[in-house]
Amino acid sequence: MKITVEMACSINGLIATKDGNEDFLSNRNYQIMLGFLKEYDCLVWGNTTFKNVISWGDNYIDDLKDVTIIIFSKEKQVSSYKNVIYCNSMENFLEIYKEKNIENVFVSGGAHINNLFLENNMVDEIIINYNPYVLTNGINLFNGNDVEKSLVLNKVVHEKEDIVQIWYKVKK
Repeated sequence: MKITVEMACSINGLIATKDGNEDFLSNRNYQIMLGFLKEYDCLVWGNTTFKNVISWGDNYIDDLKDVTIIIFSKEKQVSSYKNVIYCNSMENFLEIYKEKNIENVFVSGGAHINNLFLENNMVDEIIINYNPYVLTNGINLFNGNDVEKSLVLNKVVHEKEDIVQIWYKVKK
């Protein structure tokens, strides 16, 4: 299994304002994610991230109709989307992973889900899209139990719209 965490953030590592607003992030980040998803078997989001994307409009969800999406949610839910599966724990995720024969996992938020995979030593790679924006108060890339990981710089890409993309391998 290969697990990549990919996120867009301000230059100081915040993914949203305190109230969850992501309007400061370029739409280019979504296009970057769609490009990555061609190489992965599933996309993992938290329920709040999923609700945010749904609020953007049907076009965004239509872009993902061929992608298996696993949503972490504390409440038991059933999806009205054919490609969306809800899970409520890492154990439940691993059951789905085995059942669906998933090899490559793309985790893209929110902060608690990113942290959950990191604290379970499941992350192989972290890709951060730094947007040209300073936000002094908001939601961090990772949020949850204390975790410390050493990383190795793998690649730096200057993306469109002055986004700087940094690729790291997680030292195991």
